[in-house]
Amino acid sequence: MLTLILAGFVTLIYGAVIAFGAIKAMRQEKLSSGSAAAIGFTGLVIMLSALFIPFKIQPAFYALLVGIITMHALTIANEKGAHGEFNPKNHIVQIIISLAVVGLTFVGVFLS
Repeated sequence: MLTLILAGFVTLIYGAVIAFGAIKAMRQEKLSSGSAAAIGFTGLVIMLSALFIPFKIQPAFYALLVGIITMHALTIANEKGAHGEFNPKNHIVQIIISLAVVGLTFVGVFLS
């Protein structure tokens, strides 16, 4: 049960950081409003899935997985559009956090 609560809490925080980070980047004119809206929406999907994780609702895990994959794809596309190339060093921490969130959620939903 503790794993489920921890997974839900960490996922909720992670989704909020993504959503509010997109709004902040848009206000600083680092992202277009369309890109910020798309990334912000994926943050909201991640946050919404976090609400169902403590109840072991399996579609919440799949929604989390789709949200994280989409968020990574959007951030890579935005970086390529803004800088002309992709720098993997910028995304290593984000990928590690995403893998930790997905792993913790998988353990909580499917193995506990």
